[in-house]
Amino acid sequence: MLETIDAWGVFPLLLQVSGHAAMERGSEWIEPLDLVKAIYIADLEHVSAFWNPWEGFERLVNDQELANGHSGTYINRTLYLVRIELAMREIPEGVIELRRVSPTLQKIVATARKIASDRSGAAATPSSRDLLFATCSLDAELSESLQKSGLHLAKLAAEVAGKLP
Repeated sequence: MLETIDAWGVFPLLLQVSGHAAMERGSEWIEPLDLVKAIYIADLEHVSAFWNPWEGFERLVNDQELANGHSGTYINRTLYLVRIELAMREIPEGVIELRRVSPTLQKIVATARKIASDRSGAAATPSSRDLLFATCSLDAELSESLQKSGLHLAKLAAEVAGKLP
């Protein structure tokens, strides 16, 4: 899933946070919902402008059911990232492969990568905005939940100038 061009982008971190989110849900698969949680945790600053208010996004992420049957009441985003960093230090290669990526998430990443590349005119790593837009384009149920949480999808689409392949 990762390409050399991704080295300086946000995508590798989003993939690791998504894997951790899948683990919290007790799933062997990283799903689009995990990516959305990762975007909230690792890159809220770049997508919050598309929510009114962004706290709706926070509520949506906190309402996800965890493996223990509970849902979170608050996610300390900084502490979450520190825990992942500490876990990475325990792995000799420094990379955590927590879960497998679902076919739907693979399609989302491929679509987001195409959107980013088409916009720049060359191979490009997807941004959180590209990934969020692709998620909404390919997962109707999650798109509806995101929009109910306050996401302005038309504003996001205009920002990424997203056109599906």
